[in-house]
Amino acid sequence: MEANGRFYGKNVCVDSDSIKEFWNNNAKKDSSLKSVLLGKDFGANSADLHNQKETKILLDFIGNDKKDILDIGCGIGRWAYNLLPIIQSYHGIDFSDEFVKNANNSFAEHENIQFFCSPATKIEYKKMGLLEKYDLVISTGVTMYINDDELEKFYSTINELTANGSFLYLQDTTSLLETRLTLKDFFSKELETKYNAIYRTSDEYEKCFDKYLSDFELMDNGTDLLLDKESGAREETNARYWCFRKK
Repeated sequence: MEANGRFYGKNVCVDSDSIKEFWNNNAKKDSSLKSVLLGKDFGANSADLHNQKETKILLDFIGNDKKDILDIGCGIGRWAYNLLPIIQSYHGIDFSDEFVKNANNSFAEHENIQFFCSPATKIEYKKMGLLEKYDLVISTGVTMYINDDELEKFYSTINELTANGSFLYLQDTTSLLETRLTLKDFFSKELETKYNAIYRTSDEYEKCFDKYLSDFELMDNGTDLLLDKESGAREETNARYWCFRKK
């Protein structure tokens, strides 16, 4: 079924150039939490509530020891702010050069925090000088912008850059319907622009994990939806998270 750029139950590809343009434009307009967590039509504190809830979930899972952290889809560097007391080293990756520029400026005084511009599916970690292994890899709101044929590359990078005992935190917006919902060049009244995203079902994600993350043990599958009305819940979609540890 298709209606004004909304596709239900079809494997439709989204355009990465359009997505990058959207996020670069967002970064130029605003460098607050709302610029990365969206939710313009929700309450004034919706992004803060979302961020606070998610930070508690992650810290309860990983503890307070110092860690080398890789953040894929870092945006403004919200996880660098959230986890600052436990950062041994932090490398943030984002394909929006505007977000990366802003984040590097914000954390210019922190020698152990760096941001790099790269698509999540083409991280040339050796050329970029990233660490060989990380204690924690974070990816929030990323795979909804990755087409099916490139998911393996994304998960392969996670496997390459983690060792036994490494933590992995994944969060993405999922479809609450029985099937996926894809927005392709859909004009969003909330965002006042065209928007592209793939909202897979939780079952689709879990099949990906079984296929591509077989070396990881699922510790918490976030069965409760992450967002409520105050923090950005929508009728057809909501955020889900999964906490893993490498075996």
